[in-house]
Formats: sequence, C-alpha cells, structure tokens
Amino acid sequence: MNLEKLYGKVAETIEKLDFQKIWPGFLPLKFALYNDKECFFNGHYIEKTDAFCANTSIVYEGESIAIWNVMEELEIPVLASKMVHEMFHGFQFRQEWTCWPNEMEALYRYEYDADHLSLKLYENRLLLDLLDHFDDETYQELLSYRKLRSEKHSYEFSYESKVEEIEGTANYVEWQVLKQLDEQKAARFLDQMREVMMKPDHLFPIRISCYYTGALMIRALAQAGQYSFETKERPAIMPILQDVLPSDGSFPDQEDYRQRIADTIDAFNEESRSIVETALKKNEIVLNGPYDLLGLNIYNARHYKEYLITTYFLMYLDEGNNKMLPGDFVIRMADEKTILCVYRWR
Repeated sequence: MNLEKLYGKVAETIEKLDFQKIWPGFLPLKFALYNDKECFFNGHYIEKTDAFCANTSIVYEGESIAIWNVMEELEIPVLASKMVHEMFHGFQFRQEWTCWPNEMEALYRYEYDADHLSLKLYENRLLLDLLDHFDDETYQELLSYRKLRSEKHSYEFSYESKVEEIEGTANYVEWQVLKQLDEQKAARFLDQMREVMMKPDHLFPIRISCYYTGALMIRALAQAGQYSFETKERPAIMPILQDVLPSDGSFPDQEDYRQRIADTIDAFNEESRSIVETALKKNEIVLNGPYDLLGLNIYNARHYKEYLITTYFLMYLDEGNNKMLPGDFVIRMADEKTILCVYRWR
C-alpha cells in the first residue's frame, strides 16, 4: 500500500471537516501513517523510530501528532475518522485533562465480578434505549445503577469512568466525523454499538467496552443538559453522581444477566490460560530479563497469574534505552514492573 497516496487522500478528507462542530476548540494536528517498514509524515517519508508504535498521539519533534499503523485497508472516511480520534488525544493532552487512567495498575487490580458486570450490561441496555429515545426517567435509572456500582465497586468504576472520558470522548469525536463525511458509515458505526453492547463477551477485556459506553454517556449527558458542547471543558462523568440515589441493585432478568456474565468470565479466564500454556509449550523465548516493562498494547492486554498477554508490541528498558519488540507475546513478570521472560505467542 502506497503510504504517500493514502496520506494525501486522508489529508484531503480531513481538510473538509468543520472541527468546531465536532468539539469546540478542537483543531486538527499533523499526522503520520506508517507500516512495518516506512513512515510518511507531513508530506514526506521520514525515518521510522520506536516512537511510532500503535495508533495514538505522540510528541514528535516537540509537537503533538497523531499516528496510525496501516495494517489493513480501510475506507478513506473511516480511516480519516480514526485519525481524528487519535488527534483528539493530542487535544486532551493540550487541554491538560486530568482523567487519565493508570492502565498498568488496572491490568493487575481490576476484578471481573459477575454481580458488578451484570449491572454494567444492564446499563448498556439503558444507554441503547436512550440512544433511540431520550427520556429523563430512563436517564435517572441509568445514573442510579452507576451510583450503586461507584459505591460497591469503587476501583473498577473509577477506572472505567476514566477510560470513558478519554477513549469514549475520542470515540464520540470519531462518530461525529463520520456524520460529516458519510451518513451511511455513521449509521454503521451506531449499528456496531447496538450489535456488541448487549453481548457479555464485549466486556472482556473491560477497556474496549468503555469506548462505546463513554461515547453514549457523553451524548446522554448533553441531552440531559449536564454537559454543553459550547465549552472546552472536559465532560465530567463521575461527579454527576454526587447527588444521585443508588439503585437497590435489582433489575429485570437479573439472574439471566448474572449467569451469562459468570459463564463469560469463566470462558475469558480459560482463554487466557490457554494462550499462556500455548506460548510456554511453544517455548520460543525472545527476551530473558530482568528488564523494566515500559509498555504494551493496553487496548486488549490481559493479566493471568504471573503473566501478561500483549498483541502487536512490547516496550522495555535496556541499559537506559527504550526498546520495542513487534509481535504477540506472553510475558512472565517478577512483579508489576519487572520482566523475567518473554515468550512469542503467535
């Protein structure tokens, strides 16, 4: 795939957007497209360094830019919307948003609990109801369940809310871009939400589900008059619960929801165990520690016993130098920060 031609098409598409209708104060950033061999940035090819990792916003030569790893062919409006999603993360940094989650801590501390996540699954149902038709009764019901979770599962709820504010708002931005570029693709974006949000396996790993719940929470907040897109202030998802009375915890089809979640937790843990055992049996060791872990693909990372599971890349510190390994790995950890051994998974 020719990165220069693709870059030109994406840049031309982004230039058509009215950014102030997407989010007040938000302006486009420079961006780069890269693959495993090349990197095209700001109109020309540049040397690809380890800084170009994943799809995100990075600081390059002193300025925030958005980057996208071209691994598959996407329709231009879709790719442009995802690039603007990453640009929005740069905007969040510039605006000094303070709701960034501690992703590595959450890998170890977040507990998958059937009672908690069955409530969350029911909340998803309410969010989809509000998407189709907003009414205050449903909105208040949603807030009451969120209040209950914030009290009974405070760490998990706090982590989810932070991801919703960071990734959910960026996903909301992605949605608004599609609405400007192609209404059919924007409708497809909503259809994808409807398709997965009531499936228990969409909650595993939990971080991924927060992209959609966050986007729909932002929309619901705005419809309820608790957030205005006329301000540059970040939407506060957690503080709105201060004066909300918690639910008693009961909801329709509760036992069915709980059993479905419990079964999915078992399946998720079994899949993680299988991944680890497959990698250990394969025994293709690519790194022997100890090394400090710097990062991994947090999007769908997993924790199982003393192992972490990552796809696409792993970053570590070697004698003061940041190093990156491309690939899918199982990482045996000595503690939460120290790599003992890295096995190639696939």
